[in-house]
Amino acid sequence: QDIISGETALTSEPASTDEFLVSDAGTLKRLDFSLITNTPNWKIGMSGAQSLAYNTTTKIDFDTSIIDSDSGVDTTNNRYTIPTGKGGTYLVHCWYRTGTGTDSGSFDIFVYVNGSLYSSAADMGAYIANLSYNTIQCTGMLVLSAGDYIEMYAKQAHVNATHDIGYSGHARFWGHRLIGA
Repeated sequence: QDIISGETALTSEPASTDEFLVSDAGTLKRLDFSLITNTPNWKIGMSGAQSLAYNTTTKIDFDTSIIDSDSGVDTTNNRYTIPTGKGGTYLVHCWYRTGTGTDSGSFDIFVYVNGSLYSSAADMGAYIANLSYNTIQCTGMLVLSAGDYIEMYAKQAHVNATHDIGYSGHARFWGHRLIGA
């Protein structure tokens, strides 16, 4: 066995395979750094605007991977899939901006898990008159298992009109697993 002296200081963030010694009721055990990090984590964006028809629930076109710690981002299907062995409680957030308009009715974000509605944000902005570039967002904690996939959908209800979402690519969908939850 190696003797630990504590003489050498760590000068950068530990690698995921670095280990710590911890006492578990008096028994020394090794703990990998990977077990105490908020991974997996991801952030996905849109490369441009997307048309959102009146009173139609539409999958948001998150087609640009920005951060993807564990290869769960799927830009072809616009979703995130929980990697093998990474089930748990996740903090998930989604937002998008709308384009210009004289009046803005209600806009929603819907969270889908495995192709089914998980929960919905109530109308995020109801009848905001003469205001452009509204931001609609939702945040929540989801209990997810390996293989579950998350998708975001949007819906707008403004006088039978079509709006653009993700104005100039301004939209994000991100999340990470919570430690100890």
